[in-house]
Amino acid sequence: MESKDPILRCYKCSEKLVFETKIGRRDMCPNCHAYLHCCKNCSYWDPNVHNQCTENRSEFIREREEGNFCLYFTFKESPEEAINEAQVAKDKLAKLFGTAPGAAYKAPQTPEDALEKLKKMFK
Repeated sequence: MESKDPILRCYKCSEKLVFETKIGRRDMCPNCHAYLHCCKNCSYWDPNVHNQCTENRSEFIREREEGNFCLYFTFKESPEEAINEAQVAKDKLAKLFGTAPGAAYKAPQTPEDALEKLKKMFK
């Protein structure tokens, strides 16, 4: 039977992450530069419980998005089929502005180009 590695994603941008070593307090997401060793990436983080942490022995941490020294930090696994809400929103915007989903938006170079894009958008 084939064992699958857990899928780890940044809490902020949902970028898929691969670690060769244990992450440190100041390690950041290569995509959005959010701290990785933070409460919002931890499997114990739950905004609906007291102190937003299900590990009752941990110390209170005020800034949930900042890197911290929590001894109980365990990176939260993400299911493969997790919907990347940010990517869905970007794809909708790309469709609205007439670019291919997943492609970077290219700004018009001249006022005429901008007017042409605007006309296409509001046919």
